[in-house]
Amino acid sequence: MTKQSKNNYYNILPFLLILTLCLNLKSAAQQPVKIFILAGQSNMQGHGEMEKGEKGNLKWVIENDKKGDYQRLVDENGKWSERDDVFIHTWDKFDIVKSGKLSAGYGAFNTTIGPELGFGHVVGDHYKNKVLLIKTSWGGKSLAVDFRPPSAVGESGYKRIPSQPKDTGYYYVQMLSTIHNVLDNLHQYVPDYQGEGYELAGFGWHQGWNDRVTKTANKYYEENLVHFIKDIRKDLGTPTLPFVIATTGMKGWADKDPRAISLLNAQLAMTNYPEFKDNVSVVDTRDFYIDIEDSPSKQFYHWNRNAKSYLLIGEGLGKAMLDLKKKQTANNILQDTRNVASYDSKYLTPIPPMGWNSWNAFEKDIDEQKIKEIADIMVSSGMRDAGYKYLVLDDAWMASERNEKGQLVADSIKFPGGMKAIGDYIHSKGLKFGIYECRGDLTCQNLPGSFQHEQTDMDSFAAWGVDYIKLDACFARKNGRLSTEDLDVYHKAILKTGRPMVLSISDFGSGAWAWGGKNYGQLWRTSMDIYPRIQSVYRCAETSGGNGAIHPAFKGLWQFAGPDSWNDPDMLQVGNLKSTIEDKAHFSLWCILAAPIMAGNDLRSMSDEVKNILMAPEVIAINQDSRAHQGFKVYDKDSLEIYNKPLSDGTTAVLMLNKGEKKSDITLQWNQIGLSGPQNVRDLWLEKDLGTFDGSFTAKNLGKHEHLLLKIGRIGSAPVPGPTPVPEEKYTVTQKGTTYLSDIYYMLKKGNTPREDRTYHGKPIKISGRKYKKGLGMKSNSEVMYRLNGKADRFQAIVSLDKNSPKGATGRFQIMVEEKFGGRIIFDSGNIKKGKVQIDIDVSGLDFILLDFSGKKVFGNWGDAKVLSH
Repeated sequence: MTKQSKNNYYNILPFLLILTLCLNLKSAAQQPVKIFILAGQSNMQGHGEMEKGEKGNLKWVIENDKKGDYQRLVDENGKWSERDDVFIHTWDKFDIVKSGKLSAGYGAFNTTIGPELGFGHVVGDHYKNKVLLIKTSWGGKSLAVDFRPPSAVGESGYKRIPSQPKDTGYYYVQMLSTIHNVLDNLHQYVPDYQGEGYELAGFGWHQGWNDRVTKTANKYYEENLVHFIKDIRKDLGTPTLPFVIATTGMKGWADKDPRAISLLNAQLAMTNYPEFKDNVSVVDTRDFYIDIEDSPSKQFYHWNRNAKSYLLIGEGLGKAMLDLKKKQTANNILQDTRNVASYDSKYLTPIPPMGWNSWNAFEKDIDEQKIKEIADIMVSSGMRDAGYKYLVLDDAWMASERNEKGQLVADSIKFPGGMKAIGDYIHSKGLKFGIYECRGDLTCQNLPGSFQHEQTDMDSFAAWGVDYIKLDACFARKNGRLSTEDLDVYHKAILKTGRPMVLSISDFGSGAWAWGGKNYGQLWRTSMDIYPRIQSVYRCAETSGGNGAIHPAFKGLWQFAGPDSWNDPDMLQVGNLKSTIEDKAHFSLWCILAAPIMAGNDLRSMSDEVKNILMAPEVIAINQDSRAHQGFKVYDKDSLEIYNKPLSDGTTAVLMLNKGEKKSDITLQWNQIGLSGPQNVRDLWLEKDLGTFDGSFTAKNLGKHEHLLLKIGRIGSAPVPGPTPVPEEKYTVTQKGTTYLSDIYYMLKKGNTPREDRTYHGKPIKISGRKYKKGLGMKSNSEVMYRLNGKADRFQAIVSLDKNSPKGATGRFQIMVEEKFGGRIIFDSGNIKKGKVQIDIDVSGLDFILLDFSGKKVFGNWGDAKVLSH
């Protein structure tokens, strides 16, 4: 190297160092968070004194630290230092939640430490990743009763859901519930968390005093601990989770009490089990005992409150944990990275929610035992890990009367432990808790509704840990409030609780996509109730994916769908239909339509065929794709349909479905889905590549209700374009003067489809001898919603029954504000048989009007239906 080149090198060296540092920081920030769980009883809570006592407190340990191992626990100002890369969530002896950067003071009191301090420094020094410690511990709790895992009780787990602290397994459930709650809210506990995901990296256990002093508990400790390790791994979905146990050393090597030795041997025995080889380790803590003369306390338990003992226990757990991690890496056993957000995490439902709802399987016949069994099966069957997160209790969970405070209470016969216990158990399984209520004064099953109790009920739900609310609309017409007014009350009540809760608007498909359901909830019904018949399935699907609920020009409701804005054609009937062919067609439709996936079958008797449908990974991936685009029809003729759903990876999903009675071929041209040239085609049900096809693909010989669900294109290609949204001016009054309703698209349709500028039978509109070029023709039981957007002043029309109506029949024309639930009728013709009625009413300031024509097999016309804007 020349002198000049050396000078140049030294000139740029500082910049290279800064660049390297920035790259390292960026790399660390982008890596998944390492999650370590620390659990146990009071010795895990931590009673190591920080300043109290003459010897053995943390301050004394640092001052007498000849090797300099603990100087970093204080900063240059003599205050307790904090790590910027290790964080903790825990609570103290008084159940006060504490979280923040790792430092001294996260013990049982603000003035004590536990094993977390030493453990956190060991693992924090090892990893570039951010580290989060979740410490869940309670004093005076045994493995025999309090932490007793479900499988230690019996094959079917707990006989009933633990609801009181004295119940067997209560603290096991609380522990798991807490862990899952923290995992679901990492952004609250890990600063600058941006959806990098996390790895459940290990579990540390320090417990045993209460099992030591009780003869029966002592006898079965080894058996219970084996069950505990296995159940923890199952409930966390981590079959090889590294597990480190710190023995209950207490009095060190001098302790010869038979029960102490028995407990110690039970803990040490964990490494003798073949299935625990290289994934379970035991740290013998007897060397960490420090005599009372050198400790802050002479109590002979809580390690004499000696901070050095707690530091050594934590360091021992940490080193053993890293040793297990090293062995697993050498054996290519790695923990999965979870919850990497490839979408904007500000949404509650960035992709369609998945779960299970009780109604289709059990209707009102639900109880604690059924819900417990369903929660267990959602885990054991793999459904939870396949994406089914929400377990929703539908109608009939509540008692027939509120309590003296006006609060909802659980039916004491069905749910003797109450709803908080149900929620805790559901959460302990890594699931989310969903519940049902109704906007009316009664639910659909005539139980207490939420009308005039909105804030009280939302507060109760938040206190119970509810994550998802299905809000029905039975009896809501008596409220005297428009849906927007009604739902605004609930939206504000939910916000006031401070707990994020998904709101599912279950209003029989009353146009929430049009009047702004996304301002209040995250999903809304597009249909009436679904029934276990394939034609009912098709009708519900048509409301979201076709013309069943909106003007044909929209090609379904796709342009109103997206994160926190999901069109819901109702819960699944998969497993309740006549055949596997029908079940698969149903599931494929919901997946291509980006519909919420709420299973509704009895999981306890689920066949392998149904399980394979509900858990088909490549089919589910279409529904859960991060592009969040709802599928739409590109072909619909002679009962043959093709749907297209562009995906985030540059490919597109295509459903080719035969709804007809005879076998048929269906051909898709690439230009129908925005592609050209040779394209790869994969069958998502068979999980098989079918080959490369140029220009088109034909599904051959599809029978009744048969279909193909395909993935087409090349991964990594430019995004496949979606359709062009219908411009706002096509469905909204935007101009001054006269706007005929037949010249803009309706945004909601229920019942029979109206004809524009024609009678229902396609003839010119004629009323009392006069022909009308503009207007609407309807068959009775038809309602349509139009968006005025506050721009219109008057509505005018001439209405009359059509001559094709049966002799003597009557019909009724009504106009309502927004939709029927508000009950705000601004025009009512009454029942008419003949003649005409002229309408000229004030509609100023209204965003939506609903035209409703009712009667029995009767036909009517709205001649010259228009709005005037000044």
